Parts: sequence; C-alpha cells; structure tokens
Amino acid sequence: MPDEFTPDPGLLQDFLAECEELLAQLDQDLVALESSPHDSELLNRIFRAFHTIKGTSGFMGFQQVVALTHQTEDVLNLMRKGECKVTRRAMDVFLNSLDQLRRMLLDIRHATPRQYELGELLGRLRQLASSDPGGDRPMLGEILVAEGVISHTERCEALKEAAETHQKLGHILVEGHLATPGQIQDALAKQAASCAVIDPAKTIRVHVNKLEDLVNLTGELVLERNRIAQLTHDFAARRFAPDEFEAALAQSSARLTFVTDELQTASLKARMVPVDAVLRRFPRIIRDLSASLGKEVSLVIRGEDTELDKTIIEEIADPLVHLIRNSLDHGIEPPAVREAARKPRKGTLEIEARPEGDFILVQVKDDGAGIDPDRVARKALEKNLISPDRLASMSRRDLLDLIFLPGLSTAEKATDVSGRGVGMDVVRTNLKKLNGAVEIDSQLGRGTTITLKLPLTLAILPVLLVKVASEAYALPLRSVSEIFRVDLSVVHRGDAGEILHVRDQVIPLGRLRRVFQLEDQPPGADSRLRVVILSVGGKKIGLVVDDFLGQEETVIKPLGSRLGHVAGVAGGTITGEGHVRLILDPAGLADILSQQEFSHALH
Repeated sequence: MPDEFTPDPGLLQDFLAECEELLAQLDQDLVALESSPHDSELLNRIFRAFHTIKGTSGFMGFQQVVALTHQTEDVLNLMRKGECKVTRRAMDVFLNSLDQLRRMLLDIRHATPRQYELGELLGRLRQLASSDPGGDRPMLGEILVAEGVISHTERCEALKEAAETHQKLGHILVEGHLATPGQIQDALAKQAASCAVIDPAKTIRVHVNKLEDLVNLTGELVLERNRIAQLTHDFAARRFAPDEFEAALAQSSARLTFVTDELQTASLKARMVPVDAVLRRFPRIIRDLSASLGKEVSLVIRGEDTELDKTIIEEIADPLVHLIRNSLDHGIEPPAVREAARKPRKGTLEIEARPEGDFILVQVKDDGAGIDPDRVARKALEKNLISPDRLASMSRRDLLDLIFLPGLSTAEKATDVSGRGVGMDVVRTNLKKLNGAVEIDSQLGRGTTITLKLPLTLAILPVLLVKVASEAYALPLRSVSEIFRVDLSVVHRGDAGEILHVRDQVIPLGRLRRVFQLEDQPPGADSRLRVVILSVGGKKIGLVVDDFLGQEETVIKPLGSRLGHVAGVAGGTITGEGHVRLILDPAGLADILSQQEFSHALH
C-alpha cells in the first residue's frame, strides 16, 4: 500500500455506511444459515457480502480488514462447492470474525485504526478450510490440551507468540500483500490524522425516489414564491383591483398550502427507515442467549418492512433488547420443563411490527410460562412498592403493570441476563420519552405479549389547543381519547383527589390551573366543566381546561438547557404570531396527578 494514500472523508463515510449495513445483514444471515445449512441462495448472499467488504476495504487501504474477509471468503467458497460443511463451530468462527470486523470498523470511524492480533482467528478460519467435508474436528491445540500434553495457559501463550511472529515477520507474504507491516502502520497513522470522527447517528441512507420527490416539491415551492412576488409587484403597480388581487392571492395561498403539506409529507418520508434496521440484530442475540441459557428458541419476525422515523428506531433498540432478554430468561422454559408441560421442546419468540392509525405497534410475544399476577403482587408487597389496601382494589391488568415499577423483579436471583428489576422500568421510561406507551398481557402457562405503541414520527406533532386562564397550551392529539363538557354532579372527590364517572368508568381528574399553579377560576363561573380525556399507557386521565381552541400541526422544540426538564411539559413551539407555546407531556401530567394517589396508597 503506498504511503501517500489518504482516503477522501466523503468516500470513507460511504464505505463505513455500506460495511455497517452489510455486517448487520450478515448477523442475521449467518444465524439463518446455521438453521438452513443447505440454502445455497443464502450461502451465496453471505459470500457476496464478505467479498464486497473485502473489495472496498482493499480500495480504501485497510489491509487487515482485507486479510480477515479474504480468509472468511475462502472458507465460504469451499462451503459453496460442498468441500466444507456448515457446522455450528464454523458459524461460531464466522460470527467471531464478524465481531472483529465490527471492532475494526468502529476504530476506523473514530479515527483510531491500529494493528490487530488476528493470528488466532485467521488460524481458526484456515483450520476450517483444511478440514475434511464431514469434519468438525478440534484444532491441534485443543487436542493437545485434551490429551494433557500441554496446559490451556501454554496453548494460549503459544498462540499469542505465533500471532506476534506472524504479524511482525510474515503477515504480508503469507496473505499476499504488497507492503510491509511498518508501511501499513505508517499509513494507518496518517489516516488517523486526516480522517475526522464520523457520527453514525447523523447519517441516513435515503432512496433516490424520496429525494426526487423533495426536489420536485421544492421546485413547486419556488414557482409559487415567484408567483407571490409577482402578485405583490403587480398590486404595487396598481395592475390589480383590490377584489381581483384578493382572489389571486387566495388562489396562490391555497396552492402554497398544498405544496407545503406535500413537502412536509415527503420530508417525513425521507426520515423513515424500515424497522428491520433494529430487528435484524436480534437473531444473533437470541442465538447466543439461548445457548448460554440452555434453551431452544425459534425466532419469527414479521413486518420488518414497516417504516419508522430514524430517531425512534434508534431509541427503541434498548427497550426491545430488554424485552427479548426477559422473554428468554424468565418466559421460555428449558426444553425438559416444556416437554413435561406437553409443550413443544423448542420455544417460540415472535416479533411483529405493524401500522395502526397514526402509530406503529411492535409486539414481542413468547409461548413461555407467562407472568403470575399474584407473584408480582407478593414481590411488590415485599419491596414496599405498594400497600395492601391499594393492592386489594387493583385489577388483573393493574397487577401486571406493577412489573414496570423500578426495582421490581419476579426472578429468584439475578443473572448475567436479567433479574435486577431495572429492565422493564427502562422500557416504560424510554417509551414515555417518545410519547409512546407499553402494554403487557400474559396468560399463566401460555405466554406473554408486550406491545410497544410508537408514534410514526417526532418531527411533526398534531396537537389539540386548550385554554387555561389566559394561556394556550398544546396537547399531543395522539394521546387525546375524547373531549366533552360534563356537569359538576358527575365529579366526586375521594381521598386521592377528584374522580369522574363517565359511562361506568372511573377516571382520575386533574385541573390544569392547579397543576401549573395558576389562579383558580371564580366560583360559579361555569356549571359545566370542559374535560379532555387522555390515554396514557393504557390508562385514562381527565384534565379540566377552560376552553377548547381547535387543532393544528406543529413542530416541537426542546426547552433548552437553561430550563432543563419541567414536569408535565414536553417542549415548546412558535405560534404564527411569534409567541412561544408550551406543548404538554401527557405521561408527565399523569405522573403529577398520580403522585397524590400513590402517596395515599402507600400510607
């Protein structure tokens, strides 16, 4: 590799984006190949992915990436010819190679490339290539350790020494490269000094058709801008009578509104990516977890083409990992237990994404042991998370929801996988940040279904405008269940606050004037209350407001670091008059209104 080679930053970013996308797909494909070893189309796709990474890495000058992908490609080529068998051990080596490639690319992304000790991994790949077709034989070192000829420590030291020797003396010649290790090291150091850190969160791949829609609509917007400018010029030159100008301006305004709406829709679509960007990492996670737990699990994924805003996609990854870990650790039983319960030996975990109105539902469903509500209740009592009186009035659904309380876990002991009482709390907290919700349903002995309800996008927010005192506030329309006026006779006061009886439902009631410490409405000002019913996390709360002002679509903006987090407020927006209007947080308001209730219940 020539010393003067320096990759272009833009080219480097494209290279990293492509490689990371291929690695994510390989994670899924390799696990699938283990279950379908005779799927030639799948094997060919895996081969092509490694071949692509090898080729582009060679062009960019990352020779150690080339070395690893080249050796992996050789083994895959033998598998394509039927000269090497697809085995679990081979998949372990491939997945280890994948992990190493991911680490190398991460170092390149952060401008910290270095020399890696690849000797042992390359040796394992070469051993796979040299095995007979029916062989899944152990390596020589493994045989010597098993026979007691050498110790495990001696084997590791020998492998390390061999790796160092290979790196220092024979790496280039063995792999057929045209430069010395020193030249590679110098070139990598040079790349680190010209290459800037690339933040993957700020990049997105957009289909060219979506970009063409944006360009076309922008052109329409420019034309309408020119028309309005011409209208203004003609009116100033008195070429229009006032009524003619009004009609022409109204027509142009309508056209501008249409183009703006279309541009808004197109720009939101450009931010949308398939939920598969998150889901395709789970086959690998489930493979490794099920092996470590001694369980047999079949994964079924549906709706991977469903699209979500990229910001939301990034935020739901951790909650989904928590749910999957819980399903495998607590839900799906070991094979022997399942057989004793007359269940299939292999458990099933289903992940499905589907649109529903203005939301996307993501469900994680297992056919495991289910959740015992009584056991959840006992754990909550033991940890003083709830009082006996409060417990006596709770429904089965309310008992299941206790699993989301911080610190509550039904596991008898904590493991490396789960059981510390933090996972489900993290899930609900993250969903609240997204103005989403999480619901749980479980049947003892039959399994558990957890549903994440997510907004399509966070960029544009439809809101209901309400008036409280002299201020106007915005409530996210997706959380508004209904609005109506009620007589004071249906409002009752209990120990925990006001409640509203509507259609045989008892709904906690809060007054926004009191929440924001505004002056109380004069007594007798109105005998009927204006109430907004919000649906938050599967539950309903009522808010008393002074008036309803209508609906609109708005852009939510953060409050800024100086204000920080304000309970019950999600952010702000700018009105057409240039004023700041607060956008309320339904989940935060529910927490505020429930504080008094839970305080009473615990005491």
